[in-house]
Amino acid sequence: MEDRVADLRARWTPESTAAAVAFLEQRPSGFPLPTMGHDGETYLDLRGVRIEQTQIDKAHLRRVNLRWAVFRDVGFKNARLEDCNLSHATFSECYLRHARFDGCDLVNARFDSCDFSQALIAESRIDFASFKNCEIQLENIRFRAGASEQAMVRVCRSLKLNAMSMGNFADAGELTYLEKTHERRALYARGKWAAWLSSALQDWMWGYGERPWRLALVMVFNIVAFGSLLHWIDPLPGKTWWEHIYFSGITYLTVGYGDLAPHSPLARLLSVICAAAGIATFGLLIASVTKKIMHR
Repeated sequence: MEDRVADLRARWTPESTAAAVAFLEQRPSGFPLPTMGHDGETYLDLRGVRIEQTQIDKAHLRRVNLRWAVFRDVGFKNARLEDCNLSHATFSECYLRHARFDGCDLVNARFDSCDFSQALIAESRIDFASFKNCEIQLENIRFRAGASEQAMVRVCRSLKLNAMSMGNFADAGELTYLEKTHERRALYARGKWAAWLSSALQDWMWGYGERPWRLALVMVFNIVAFGSLLHWIDPLPGKTWWEHIYFSGITYLTVGYGDLAPHSPLARLLSVICAAAGIATFGLLIASVTKKIMHR
């Protein structure tokens, strides 16, 4: 593979590279550039080309094979790439503001210190693509329909790590949720039932830490459930259902005023379980809400 890449890059002489740059800049060039066929379509073959420190703003590239290409300090402002092969391509310190990638193959592409402000990656394969120190937001990407769940896990994880490194914690949180959601679906597809059930419960209970309001609803449900269970199984003498809900609430939230107290062994056991559940869920709620507030 390394020899093949080296051969692709060795074919680019200064003259042919200048012709490729002229083509990308939409300037006339008398140098014939190679073409290749793929799936019945003809592609301009610019595999392995290396381009640095130029501007190809507003370029419209369609069916161009840029596999293993290297772009460093190149401006792509308002550029549009359609059905292009950019797998294994490297973009370093490139300006991609308002650029658009439609139906492109970005598998294993690497983006380092690139600016994607108001850019759009739509319906493109970005499996294994890596983003490092890039100004890119979740709204800049429209995920390809039909992508495998495992591929989506890898994509969301890469984007999440980039968002965290750039201090974009709102996107990092949303990408965490997407990553875990696709991971759960992948577990279901593989028949990993125990892991799937554990993941589904985490989603239902608090959205993997990204949906704290769900946990608040779980707490309310638990308080009502424990109070109703206590009233049905072993009620406090002379107390109404609502008073059992009140007792469940102060126990669940570990307030413990002491005005009501269980007497039978079963009621005491239920009270201990209620308090333990309250400590666990209340701690998770505080952690989730705190993270949301701090990362605003």
